[in-house]
Amino acid sequence: MPIFSSLFQGLFPTLVFGLFLAGWVRPAAAQSTGDLFEQYEVVIGAAERQTVLTGFLFGGAVADLAVVNIDENGDRRLRIYAFGDSTWVPRLGTTLRPEVLFVDVANIGGRDCLIAYERGRLNWFDPESATERILVAVTSNFNPPRRDEIPHVDVTRDVNGDNRDDLVVPDVDGFWVFVQRSDGAFADPVKIGPSTDTSRIYGADGYRYDPWSQSRIHKVDYNRDGRRDLVFWNEDHFEVHLQDERGLFAPEAKTFTTDVAFDSDDLSSFAIGDMTGKALHSLSDLNGDGVADLVTFSLEGRSIASKRSAFDVHFGMPTADGGTAFAPEVGATFQSDGSVQLGMERHDFDRDGQVELMFTTIEVEYLESSLWKRFKGFMGDDVWLDLEFYRVEGGRYRDKPNATRRIALDGVPSHKEPGWVPLDIVLRGATHERRKTQKSWPRAFNTTLLLGDVTGDGLSDLLLGDHPRIMDIFVGTPGPDLFSQQPQDVAIAVPNDEEYTWLVDLNKDGKQDILMHHPFTLRDAHGARRLPPGAEPHRVTMLIAR
Repeated sequence: MPIFSSLFQGLFPTLVFGLFLAGWVRPAAAQSTGDLFEQYEVVIGAAERQTVLTGFLFGGAVADLAVVNIDENGDRRLRIYAFGDSTWVPRLGTTLRPEVLFVDVANIGGRDCLIAYERGRLNWFDPESATERILVAVTSNFNPPRRDEIPHVDVTRDVNGDNRDDLVVPDVDGFWVFVQRSDGAFADPVKIGPSTDTSRIYGADGYRYDPWSQSRIHKVDYNRDGRRDLVFWNEDHFEVHLQDERGLFAPEAKTFTTDVAFDSDDLSSFAIGDMTGKALHSLSDLNGDGVADLVTFSLEGRSIASKRSAFDVHFGMPTADGGTAFAPEVGATFQSDGSVQLGMERHDFDRDGQVELMFTTIEVEYLESSLWKRFKGFMGDDVWLDLEFYRVEGGRYRDKPNATRRIALDGVPSHKEPGWVPLDIVLRGATHERRKTQKSWPRAFNTTLLLGDVTGDGLSDLLLGDHPRIMDIFVGTPGPDLFSQQPQDVAIAVPNDEEYTWLVDLNKDGKQDILMHHPFTLRDAHGARRLPPGAEPHRVTMLIAR
């Protein structure tokens, strides 16, 4: 998964069996990419912006590629490539409804479906008949940031833990949550959560958006009945929508309070003002006792040089009335000496049910400008982020990280770098809408960073792409070190922004494969495009794990 970072009756179909005028497939057989992958490539034609999705849309053993774009006539064009003759070949070409605003792929009734949103409804696309049919009536306040694009907006989640895709559609005052039943139908929606600020994701260079990552809704078993409940903070108290035995969430929320003090549950508030305070970060069972814990993030220090941060854990405990309370005292603290923490991600690297943690940090020295730093940046000295990994052992985390890695803030070093970065920029994050106006740091946080099992051994591997022609893979290992010390290098052109690379199991073998969307081919020394958008054909590279 990417880290830096966190969807559909009239139709005018045109079935095309053969080569599309807009794209073609390289006829060469799969190429070998080291010992780990077989490489395939599909050229999908020239267009200023195109959206690529994957799914088993025709029910085959290998995932199909769906490509959506707005053509020169303003039509919403859909092309689907299916796997055949050892490569992906064009299978279908058609026009979606003119009101479509964004798309996604959902598994409905055991079948992958392309779904498309237009005002007031989600439709699903039937590739066999090339028609769109209404899925649910729903409104969303998500507006595509660019008028010439149909983005991929992730509106599916398994929110109740039954291994079925549910719908989570953002609206002005929360999320519409539709639970999928066993027959593939969706239950009546429940509105859950506070209003969502999507400014933190509208600055994406790519076309993949995840509004739920900004929802501030937490999935925890509040009443300890073995089922996930949905919890969020509402000004001065928590509200919880309990899940029942049918997998549905109560439309009316219960409330509870906490003795843990914090200023807000909005982490984006740190990027304004004096950049100090304490915020609710997450609710999650970190020590493996079956009870949710509360995590806060705090940032202190009036000057940049004195900034220090901490993630504090308040362990959960059962209450007499069957709920959960959080200890007012801090049970565990994570700090990084000389650095400011920018994020905490939860993972289960070895699938043992225990939560491992990954912190992204930046040294304070990179947060202040000086003539010397600017000079070093001019000579190519990059700004670095540190990744710190903690593994739980016996219900406790070590005082120091089990493993660390470094990545460049804005990709491969070039002949000229800023040499420093303002704290408010790194606190806003990789895809904030103001990123587009940050001329000195337009590509901050763009390094490809993925976690997933590409070897099939049940352990998560760490993939880093901070070189334009090399992907480093640190293979997961059992034991405290988590990853191999030395990476396996995969010689492959890596897109210049992590939003164009993701992990997906393309052939149902239980291994994660790598998909890369290249909007252009000719690049400068820093990986940026040389020609205007749309001047070159887009390419999709797939690395299938052996």
